[in-house]
Amino acid sequence: MTVISDLEQDWHTWHAARERDLDTDYGWLSVVAFDWLPSSPVALAGLPGIWWSDEQRAHVTADGQLTLSGEPVHGTVSASVAEAGSLSWLLYGDRLVELVLRGGRYAVRQRDPRAATRQEFSGVPTYPLDDGWIVTGYFTRIAKPQRVEVSTAREDLRQHVTVVGAVHVALEGTAYELVATAAGDGRLNLSFHDKTNGEETAPWRTVTTGPVARDGSVVIDFNRTINLPFAFTAYGTCPAPVAGNRLGLPVTAGEKKVR
Repeated sequence: MTVISDLEQDWHTWHAARERDLDTDYGWLSVVAFDWLPSSPVALAGLPGIWWSDEQRAHVTADGQLTLSGEPVHGTVSASVAEAGSLSWLLYGDRLVELVLRGGRYAVRQRDPRAATRQEFSGVPTYPLDDGWIVTGYFTRIAKPQRVEVSTAREDLRQHVTVVGAVHVALEGTAYELVATAAGDGRLNLSFHDKTNGEETAPWRTVTTGPVARDGSVVIDFNRTINLPFAFTAYGTCPAPVAGNRLGLPVTAGEKKVR
């Protein structure tokens, strides 16, 4: 009988939940389109109505084909959303129209439960679980969070992330400093490049740490390094790592490129 350690069981439970989350009806595998909304009304491929935006809100005029909160849209409806946020706004049949604001510009994403990317999904490949990639770093908090501009998965978009400090960690005898953003519950997000990017993994990945301890120590389990949404869809707007978040070694842990 094969004995599975607590580490293996915890990881398999986490990985299964991760794949289930991706494969929901309106998860990241369902995204089939992304369109910036111009200032003048236009038609969008795949959707009825005419669409546009101004500095405050996004607008659409339709004739009953779209629904809002279960009711057909006749005429013009408008909505707004916070920067970097999203709103599950309208339905066209079972296709979801999601409103987003990125870099001060409104856009709509279409999510289709029958998307080819979802139908063809067979799981996220990963490196073998290796407890050698569970390390302890030390977090240094900055006095005031800072907004830092970064590139994104789209060439026509730059965004800001809010930096809360840096994690210092040693890997294979080399010291690194990774700029961190807040993940909630006392945890941190570390987005990074490493030498697996390209052929084996996405152009960058991210890992969420354990809670920061009183002494500033923090556990980083690189086995739980994940792909951001842009690794699953051509329509992701994911922010890239802050300049300098580059590890000079291959991180052979966590999720691999989805082919």
